[in-house]
Amino acid sequence: MIQEQFQKWIPINNLGNYYDVENITWGDGLSFTLVADINRIAQDNVYCFQLIWDSSHIISYNITDETYRTDCWDLDFENNGRFYTSKNSDYIESFKKKSSLFPEDVIHFLIVGTNTIVDVLAKDYPSVKVVDKY
Repeated sequence: MIQEQFQKWIPINNLGNYYDVENITWGDGLSFTLVADINRIAQDNVYCFQLIWDSSHIISYNITDETYRTDCWDLDFENNGRFYTSKNSDYIESFKKKSSLFPEDVIHFLIVGTNTIVDVLAKDYPSVKVVDKY
């Protein structure tokens, strides 16, 4: 089901294929820090970066241990990476049914970390910040 609803998303160039979601914060916005698996990263890949959404753009987010998201187990990480977007996912459709105030053009971001799966519904793409050290 995921492969039919989602498209590969490349938030930043030179990504590896294995990132842990290391830090999740909510301040002026929603921020996820992703850190590469040191044993599976090429020398020219980005080691650590943040995805940061302005708080006014967030509709919803959900954090799940990867163990409980069997729908993500069969994704082709080597060819498609771990970052996806959709404009017609089941998550979006369920929110549309719950609220007549649900905005148009919401994007579902799916981040399939090696340890955590993140679903974000937002009105816009996040900013991306490369972090030297975590």
